[in-house]
Amino acid sequence: MQSSRLVQLLFVFNIIGIILVNGKLDVKLVKDYFKEKTINYGTIIGCFSDKEFLLLSKSLAFENYMLAFINIKKIKRHDKLWFLQTNKSHVGVILDGDCEQNVLEPFLLQCGWDRYFNVKIHWLITTTNKNFSDTFKNIELYIDADINLLYPTKYNNFFVVDVYNPASTKGGGLKTLNLGKYNNTSGFRMKKENYKYWSRKNMTGVVLRTIVVLPVDFNGSLIDYLHDKKNPEVNTFNRFHYEVISSCVNYYNFTSLVSRSKSWGYLKNDGTFDGMAGELERKTIDYGSSPLFYRERRAKILDYGRQTWTLRAAFIFRDQKTVKSVDVFLKPFSMSVWLCLFFLVLIAILFLKCINMLEKHNKQQAENNWSYLLLNTLAVFCQQGIHGIPLFISGRITFFFMFICSLLIFQFYSASIVSSLLTKPNTEIKSIEDILHSELKVGCEDTLYTKDYLRYTTNKPTRDLYLTKIMGKGNSSNFLSAQNGLDLVEDGGYAFHVELATAYPIITKTFPDQIINELREVQMYMSQPMYFCLQKDSPLKDMFNTCLQRLAEYGILNRELRFWHPKKPEGTHSTFTLTSLSLEYFYPILAMLFIGIILSLIILIIEIGLYFRRRMIDTVVPTFQFVH
Repeated sequence: MQSSRLVQLLFVFNIIGIILVNGKLDVKLVKDYFKEKTINYGTIIGCFSDKEFLLLSKSLAFENYMLAFINIKKIKRHDKLWFLQTNKSHVGVILDGDCEQNVLEPFLLQCGWDRYFNVKIHWLITTTNKNFSDTFKNIELYIDADINLLYPTKYNNFFVVDVYNPASTKGGGLKTLNLGKYNNTSGFRMKKENYKYWSRKNMTGVVLRTIVVLPVDFNGSLIDYLHDKKNPEVNTFNRFHYEVISSCVNYYNFTSLVSRSKSWGYLKNDGTFDGMAGELERKTIDYGSSPLFYRERRAKILDYGRQTWTLRAAFIFRDQKTVKSVDVFLKPFSMSVWLCLFFLVLIAILFLKCINMLEKHNKQQAENNWSYLLLNTLAVFCQQGIHGIPLFISGRITFFFMFICSLLIFQFYSASIVSSLLTKPNTEIKSIEDILHSELKVGCEDTLYTKDYLRYTTNKPTRDLYLTKIMGKGNSSNFLSAQNGLDLVEDGGYAFHVELATAYPIITKTFPDQIINELREVQMYMSQPMYFCLQKDSPLKDMFNTCLQRLAEYGILNRELRFWHPKKPEGTHSTFTLTSLSLEYFYPILAMLFIGIILSLIILIIEIGLYFRRRMIDTVVPTFQFVH
C-alpha cells in the first residue's frame, strides 16, 4: 500500500520545494512555506539517502499536497528537468543548499539556462552558509525570480533573504534583500509594506533595447519627436504607447535604447516576420514600444502583455440630404392621404355644382361652370380665398367647413416640409453593404494594418468593396493620407476609412459645424484591442504588466488616453441645423411653373386661332338667291 502511494507521488510533474537541514526534514516548514506562497504543488530536492527518501515520503504522504521527491545526486548534467516543468499552476521548490557544490552549482546553472527561476516557480533554499547568495553571481537570473534563502540564526530562528538579479544578461548585478524571519512557533514573518516589484524597481545599469513603430515620417531626432505632444493625430497610438512605457522605464530606472521601424510586423514569404514582430522573433530587442493586435501567428513567436489601446476605425462620410423628383413635396402625406384629398376635392366640386344648379333654377345669378368650381375649390385648399359667395346657406356652410379642413391640412403639410429642412436626416447607409451599393466613392487611410485586413478578410461585402471601389482596376490610388482623405469627405460624396483618433483632431480643426453635423460613421470591423508585446517567454512580462496596472489604477493611463484619443466632435450643440433650400428642392416647382406656362401658351394659341376663325365666319357677306 505504501509502495503504491510512493509511485503515485513520483508521477507528480509540478514543483514546490525541498528542505533538508542537518539530515532532518522540518515538515512544518514545508507546510508554512506552502501556506505563505498559497501553493499546493511542489518538488523537494536534496542529497538524501534512500532511507531518508522513504522517511520524507512517509512524513508528507498524508498532507494535502502533491509532491515529488528528487535526489540531486542522481541528476546528470544536461538532463531534462521534467520535475520543474509547469504550465499554469504556481509551484514551489524546496532545495537543500548544503549539498556538495560540485553537484549543486551545475544544477543551478542549468535551472538558470532553462529559465526555471521565474515568477511561477517559488524557490526556498535552506542552507547554513550565510554567503550562499554568492553562488548566484554566475547564474542567469532576472527580475521575476522568486528565490528565498533560509539560513539559521540563534534561538532556533531563521533569516529569509530574497535573491534576484534585474537582468543578469543585460548589465544587472546580483541583489539581496532581507525579507523577514521564520521560526517553528510563529511561522514566516515577512515584510508586507511593499510588494515585489516595488522593492526591485531600481534597475540601474540594465540596458534594454526596444523599437517604436512610426509609419509617418517626422522632422528632428527620434527621442525629441516621441516626447513632443504636438500634432497628436500623427502616429497617434504609437506615440501614446511609447509615452506610457516611458513611465515604466522611469519607474524601474533602467536604460532604454530606442530605434524606429515602419512596420508592426507582418508575415513574409519565407515564413518570418518583418518589422517590430520580426525583431522580437530574432530577439534583437527586448520589448516593443508600440502596441500590437493579437494574432495567432504572432502569438507563436512573441508574448503579449496588458492591453493599452483600443483601435477604433470607421468609414466617415457626409450624409447629405438627397431629393428625388418631387419627393420632398409628396413626402409629407402618404399615398392614401393624397387619394383621400383627391376624392374630397371631387366631392366638394360635385356638391357645389348641385347647389349652383339650384341657385340658377331659382333665377338667381350664380356661376355654374366646372372651371369656376374647380378654381374656387383649389383656392380654398391652397389658402387663397374664393371669388364670390354662395347665395344659399347650404353653400356657405360647405365653404365654411372646407376652410377649416384646408387650414388643418395646410398646417400639417407646411410644418412637415419645414421640419424636414431643420432636422438631421436619418442615414440610409448603415453597413458596408450599403456603402458598396451607394454612389459614394471610397478610400482608406494608407496604413499597413488596414491593407493587411483587406487582403485577408473573409467578409464578402468588405472584400467586394475592396475589389470594386478601393482597388478599382488594379491600382492603389485610393489609399490616402488622413488629411487628404478627410478633405475629400468634406467636399461630399466620399467615404474614407480612417482611425478615429487620427480623424477627430483633423475634423475639429478644419470642418465647419454644419458639415460636422452631417458626418456619419460605419465600422468595417469591430474595435480592436492592442497589447504590449515582448520576447517569447520574456522574464520582463510580469514586471511590465505590474507597472501598467499601477498606471491604470492611479489614473495615468486614462489621462494619456483622454489626450491621445479625443472625443468625437459634436459641431453645434443645437438639436437641429437650418438647411438652405437648394435647387434640388426647388426645381420641381420651377418645372411645374414652366409646364403650366407652356400649357397656357398652347391653349392661348388655340383660343386665338378659334377666335379669328369665328370672326372670319361672321364677316362673310351673305348672298341671297334670285327672287323671281
